[in-house]
Amino acid sequence: MSYDPVFFSVNQFVRMSSPRERMYKVVMVGDSVVGKTSFILRVCRDEFKPNLNPTIGVDSQVKTFDVDGDMVALQIWDTAGQERFRSIATSYFRRSDGVILLYDVTYEASFLNVRDWITAVEDGAGKKLPIVLCGNKTDLRPTAEKYGKKVISTEAGKKLAKAAGAIFFETSAKEGSNIQEAVLGLARCLRQEEDRESKALALQLTNQVEPAEKPASCC
Repeated sequence: MSYDPVFFSVNQFVRMSSPRERMYKVVMVGDSVVGKTSFILRVCRDEFKPNLNPTIGVDSQVKTFDVDGDMVALQIWDTAGQERFRSIATSYFRRSDGVILLYDVTYEASFLNVRDWITAVEDGAGKKLPIVLCGNKTDLRPTAEKYGKKVISTEAGKKLAKAAGAIFFETSAKEGSNIQEAVLGLARCLRQEEDRESKALALQLTNQVEPAEKPASCC
């Protein structure tokens, strides 16, 4: 079997692996400096490093999770948030299974741009993908509020996620809060979506099978 070494499909992976193994490609998007790289570092290595350099282009990491007894590998693509790299990011949406979309709870512009990111994802993928919306950097909210800086409330994040049909979490890559929960939430959603598609396909194939002709009655 020949396949692209980077972008082989989920179905190809399942055929080559054990029946209980699954792999999904997840793209992480959001404005620059909302903490995408730190988020992935926390997911994959349980580390936090301050002052990370911005991502140039696209980078990826793979992490395997035990999701309710199923081994699920997520290939997480970290995309650059800068405008000049956005076209590179959108080219990855078409082959994605799901999206983690981040905004900074202390940076209003990143929150206001969430709808634009959702539109870019749907346009690039050509369909609606499962999305986890994360209000990141919650560890900075108390200090921002103390100095009178406008912050994004939890309720505002929930409202936007509901309107977009997304799963919502507030996270802190620095403290590690809700990082694993957010990723596992997406993994469960992707697994359920794949199961629904498999059942629908099986039903379709069953319905297409014509019943065998009954033998002629001798009476």
